[in-house]
Amino acid sequence: MPTEAVVVRREVKAAIQLIAWLRTRSTSLATCTQHDIDDWLATDIWVRYLARTFLVWSVRNGHAHRVLIPIPPKDTSMVLIEQDQRWAHVRRLVKGDGVDTATRVAGLLLLLFAQPLSRTSRIRLDQVTRTEDGVALKLGSHPTDLPPPLDALVLELVQQRNGYSTLGRSDDHPWLFPGTAGGQPISSRQLMRKLTALGIRARPARNTTLMELSSELPAVVLSRLLGLHISRAEKWTKEAGSTRADYAAEISRRSTAAPSSFS
Repeated sequence: MPTEAVVVRREVKAAIQLIAWLRTRSTSLATCTQHDIDDWLATDIWVRYLARTFLVWSVRNGHAHRVLIPIPPKDTSMVLIEQDQRWAHVRRLVKGDGVDTATRVAGLLLLLFAQPLSRTSRIRLDQVTRTEDGVALKLGSHPTDLPPPLDALVLELVQQRNGYSTLGRSDDHPWLFPGTAGGQPISSRQLMRKLTALGIRARPARNTTLMELSSELPAVVLSRLLGLHISRAEKWTKEAGSTRADYAAEISRRSTAAPSSFS
């Protein structure tokens, strides 16, 4: 499907969702306020930005008044997938029919914890620890507790690697994802090929996961748990948060340029 058609389909879907959401608040395009739009953007933030085109058209044609969705931050690498597609990938990997354990783990780390394949491929056995509550994986400066069934899948990889007795030990072959060359980890390209075969595109999937996590967690937590540099974590939280200052500037510009008929 051409890219333009995909964009249009997503924008139409976002517009329909916005109208339905406004109805649940007993309001409409004609009566909604910027406060309503701010609340609309508070969850599933990036996907809901796609209603911007529809909202701009509605204001220009008098169907809505003095409301807007800001232009999202410009980033040429910011290609995303829809959240329902992301979770469909997660469910498929959790179910695991016909998918090897290494690919399931790599995919779930990508879709749940935004781990780039270049880092996933080089995870070491000593980054995995068993705790009283389950399994933790050290992706950043602080261990991250893994949800089921990812915890069991990681332990299965450890068992396949050298047996449970080596958990937390580093030796001449310390990789959780060993490659075909002696003593070397699997290549990120090989993991990418496996995921691509399942219809999972690594960069858009990671962007979407990071956008979601950044809208829920402060930058310092993202940095500690996911291994992001603090400056990158702050950039993501800023993009996901769409600060009030951004809204105020956009509203001011829109208000100044608005025709008198919008009064």
